[in-house]
Amino acid sequence: MSRLQSFIYFILRSLAQFVLLTYFRKVYVKNKENFKLKGPTIVVSNHPNTLIDPVIIAAYLNEPIFFLANASLFKNPLIAKILRYLYCIEIKRFEDTGVKTLDNSAAFDQSSKHLASGGNIYIAVEGTSYMERVLRPLKTGFARIGFQAITGHAMGKEVFILPIGLNYEKHDKHGFDLEVIVGESIPFSQYLVDYENNNQKTIKDLTAELQSVLGSLVIHTTDLDEEALLLDIESLFYGKINQQETTVFDTHRSTLEHIRKWEDARGISFLLWKKTFTGFTKLLSEFKLSLKIQSQIYNNTFPLKEKILLAFFGFPFYVYSLLNHFIAIWIPRWIKKKLNLYVGYNSTVKILAAIVLAPIAYSFQFFLTLKYISLNLAFINVLLLPPSAWFLFKYEKNIHDLVYYYRWKRNFNKKIKRHLESRFNEVVEIWYEEAEIIKTSLD
Repeated sequence: MSRLQSFIYFILRSLAQFVLLTYFRKVYVKNKENFKLKGPTIVVSNHPNTLIDPVIIAAYLNEPIFFLANASLFKNPLIAKILRYLYCIEIKRFEDTGVKTLDNSAAFDQSSKHLASGGNIYIAVEGTSYMERVLRPLKTGFARIGFQAITGHAMGKEVFILPIGLNYEKHDKHGFDLEVIVGESIPFSQYLVDYENNNQKTIKDLTAELQSVLGSLVIHTTDLDEEALLLDIESLFYGKINQQETTVFDTHRSTLEHIRKWEDARGISFLLWKKTFTGFTKLLSEFKLSLKIQSQIYNNTFPLKEKILLAFFGFPFYVYSLLNHFIAIWIPRWIKKKLNLYVGYNSTVKILAAIVLAPIAYSFQFFLTLKYISLNLAFINVLLLPPSAWFLFKYEKNIHDLVYYYRWKRNFNKKIKRHLESRFNEVVEIWYEEAEIIKTSLD
């Protein structure tokens, strides 16, 4: 990596850190000390959010890292040149080529040489990105590259695997939480004897072991049906959970544990409850109501006064925030909307566009304020960039919640309101009754 590349990497990494700081409501990093690499490392993670996953890895990893990127991104010659300059190594996939036999020897050789020189590589080991809480079977490329390195260019040196689990509260929306769980580094050398005796079996065994390790770092649902049920249950108890000292990810884990125990122990009861609950969510959908807001209303935890006060008194600062971040935030939103891409690229387009546009926009604002107003105000505006971006997202969510509240308040008569509340209470009561029954049976 040249000095210019190192400088560009530093700038891009700093921008990524700033954008992630404002894009996510809160980021929980567990086992942060494991980010300190022990040597040349293949960093691996699940792949639920397209190009945002590597941006997160680069933002939190202190050392520079190269990325294995799928060949479809390299079709345009100019973009391919930029990607190669910006630390990307082209890898072919069956999904891109449709060819049964792929030749990735050049990519593997370049990767193993990079590791031998003391560098690090990121690989999204599921191969393809799916916006789901489902850990798919892992590809074996990471193992092949690692063993190729320690038996070739990096012979006599150690190469490590660092597994990282990425859990998004919402994959395609800003203002929600992110959880990053960093696992323990795994040295390739401990598998070297087995690899020399039977390389194909060892590659498969290591891949299976990593599947298990990553499975413990991510929130893994069995299928999309279970994921949808999980998210609806989160909304069902939002009015209570929102008052507790727990993360949404811990809540997901405890909810999954409960519904699986319930399904195993009392399958018929679980299916009947699920049918009742699904009918209730469909009814709310028909009425264009939010289950989260209804949960707050029925639990008397909807902060109406606070939201009205924020909407009224926060409006001037919202206008300031909107103008302050118009280029860096609103233009990327407009670009995303115009491109009409697959929903999985929503966050990617918004964050990457913000990384490109943010330095231009904020530099322009700084010099404009400096020239026409004052140096002090220019610096004050810079200091207000992070809190104003946070407030912009908070204010929009606040208005969104108020819209749902008043839709329920004004558009429905007392009979419908009582019916909805009765259905809500029925679903919640059965949930708690079954939880007690299961707990008693296990004790």
